Amino acid sequence: MKTDENLLKQLSTWKAEMELPPRFQANVWTQIAARESNRRSSFWKLLCERFARELYKPHMAAAAITFSLTLSVGAAYLNAQDSNALAGKKLEARYMETINPLAHTNHSA
Repeated sequence: MKTDENLLKQLSTWKAEMELPPRFQANVWTQIAARESNRRSSFWKLLCERFARELYKPHMAAAAITFSLTLSVGAAYLNAQDSNALAGKKLEARYMETINPLAHTNHSA
C-alpha cells in the first residue's frame, strides 16, 4: 500500500478549531452531580420501597414488631437500672444519716 505523501502532509498540519459553548465545563460538572444525586436517591428510594413491600408479608411484619418491642424493652430495662441505682444511693445516704450518732447530737454548744 502506497501512502499519499500530500495527504499525510495535509493531515499533519490540520488542526480542528472548535469553540466550546459558554459555561460548557460548569454545565458538564452540574450534569455529573445531578446524575450522582439521582443515583444515590434512587438507591435509597428503591431500598425503602423494597423494605415497605417486605413488611406487607406477615412473617416480616411479625419480625419487625418483635424486634422493635425487644429494643424498647431493653432500653426501658437499662433506664430502670440507672434509676434504681440512683434511688438506692439516695436511700443508703438517708439510712446512714439516721444511724449516725453525730447527726442526732446538738453541735451548737
